[in-house]
Amino acid sequence: MLHEVLLSLWGCTTNVVQIIDTDFLETEKLLHPGEQALIKKILGIAEECNAVRNFINAHTSVIGAPNDATGNLKWGLYLQALCDGMEQAIQPFREDVIELEKIVLNDAYTPLTFILSRIQKYLCLFSVLNSIISEIRTQKVHGCKVLQYLHQHMHTGVPEVRQALEKMMYCCHVVFYKQLSSWLLYGILEDVHNEFFIQRASKPQDSLVLAKSKDSSGIADEKSSKNLCADMWDYEIKIHVLPSYIRPSLALKILTIGQTIIMFGNDPRQKKDLSIFTKAENSIWGAKEYEHFHELQNLKNKRTFDIIEFERTVDELKQCVTEHLWRVAVEEAQLMHQIKLIKDFFLLGRGELFLEFIRLAGHILNKKPTSHTTRDINLSFQIAARKMLLHDESTTESFDFLVPVPEIENEVGEDPEDGEFSRREREDPIDTRGWGLIQLQYKVVWPLHLLFSPMALCDYNTLFRFLLRVKKTQINLQNLWSEHMRTKNVDIGVMQLRNNLMFVINNLQYYLQVDVLESQYTIMENTMKNTRNFEEIQKGHSVFLANIMSQTFLFQGSSDKVNPVNKLIKILLRLCDDFILQAPMWELGNLLVTEKEELKALADTLNSLMDWLTKTLNKVRAQPAGTHLAQLLLRLDFNRWFSGKS
Repeated sequence: MLHEVLLSLWGCTTNVVQIIDTDFLETEKLLHPGEQALIKKILGIAEECNAVRNFINAHTSVIGAPNDATGNLKWGLYLQALCDGMEQAIQPFREDVIELEKIVLNDAYTPLTFILSRIQKYLCLFSVLNSIISEIRTQKVHGCKVLQYLHQHMHTGVPEVRQALEKMMYCCHVVFYKQLSSWLLYGILEDVHNEFFIQRASKPQDSLVLAKSKDSSGIADEKSSKNLCADMWDYEIKIHVLPSYIRPSLALKILTIGQTIIMFGNDPRQKKDLSIFTKAENSIWGAKEYEHFHELQNLKNKRTFDIIEFERTVDELKQCVTEHLWRVAVEEAQLMHQIKLIKDFFLLGRGELFLEFIRLAGHILNKKPTSHTTRDINLSFQIAARKMLLHDESTTESFDFLVPVPEIENEVGEDPEDGEFSRREREDPIDTRGWGLIQLQYKVVWPLHLLFSPMALCDYNTLFRFLLRVKKTQINLQNLWSEHMRTKNVDIGVMQLRNNLMFVINNLQYYLQVDVLESQYTIMENTMKNTRNFEEIQKGHSVFLANIMSQTFLFQGSSDKVNPVNKLIKILLRLCDDFILQAPMWELGNLLVTEKEELKALADTLNSLMDWLTKTLNKVRAQPAGTHLAQLLLRLDFNRWFSGKS
């Protein structure tokens, strides 16, 4: 019977189980009640061990086959490593069973209490292993998420359990650190079963990026842009397989390091015959590659997962990558010069250039675009650049214009019963003409596409169209003033309305260019000059772009609602257009009755508009994000000229 008990512990089916399960009166003749109790305890331990064995056998028999009928777990390297670790964890139990068999062979009267005393210490281990198995089956855990469930049970005071879990953790870490090292050092992801917490995106992002690029027209070489985006941006963090003890911020650092390695592997400046390994090694790690590899191997060989040492190693790699990226971006790609170009062109920093451009291209942009509009606009820009003595080919070749031809043209009708102010709230007709559709294309220097992404260039184009529209209105009002100065008699009402409009537009222009763009640009420039970390540069640029989009009233946030201040400014610009269009047709010295009515309607609209605008600015500036509006309100209504009329 002792041999059958030992065979049960080994995992074999024996008669001792049937004997224990028979009626009590029959077993009482064969076994003492005390022996029955001991055998039941021994068989209970055997049952716990068999549950672990069954789990191991179900996931190691056929590679890739879902043999777990109860849990339907997906096969993978981590599950295989877990099973290998469990095999090692229960190996001491097998050795003790073999040792007990030797003892029983030498002494046929070995008591059951001795056998129980030798194997009872494993009951806690089997309970923990079965608890892990139950959690994995219930949660259908896949990939490196397995590490989380092992990590949760590591904090135990039972030596046997701790040692067993360390073996299991090590087996899983062999897979984990192999994938991690490949990603961090070479930007390569060896993950055929989708188990690592960094994976290829389910939907390729290159088509999305190219679509945005088409809208913003920001990438010079579409083919090279597609390759960069498909390689670099096609990876993302999968939270559902990320172990909980690795913070998402740390996972993001790991993702960024690999993406940067991929980007340098696709450096267009490198020769085509160099492999990605050679380029990545020579450009970033150099002689330190073995040192970093050795650090990762030391982490793998630790008995427990040291999150502090792990994060320190990742931060060290990240610092090395970001410093190298800073050197390439700032010194080789001349980041500060490119930032200055962005300011000069997208943000109208070269005011004299765009003054001439508006003069040459204004009549073209006043019309709805045709297939020749883009060509004519670029020709006007080149002429303006030559007149402004802008002969730097590298500068002029970095920018050109695109004016897409709208596929569907919708005419905005007017309801004669609507009031003047309501009519002006409708869609601006200029949005369907060249002024509302023009795009400035910028040929991004590698690797500055990390800063000037298609989405960022789309925002810059939104800013460009808005600033160009304000500049155009300011110039037209100044031209109208010049015409009035050549006329002896001008109606006082016309002069007052013109002066009021010029006052508002001039102060709006000053607010945009000085209070917002110049001040925010200075902050960003100081940030970039005082750091050697490319991440700080990225952060500084993102803050700059977000601030100027917000402070120019173009940022919409998560909702699709138009900023109320932006809406009012658009109405104001339309009012200026109407005045500029109608004033030259009036008899300025002696207005007709109908002309006086038109003038009064325009003046009343301006008063109502400015009343609404000042109230809106007063209301919004009280909010934490609206403090900058106080500066605009001060410039427009410093002596309460407009607000005092309400």
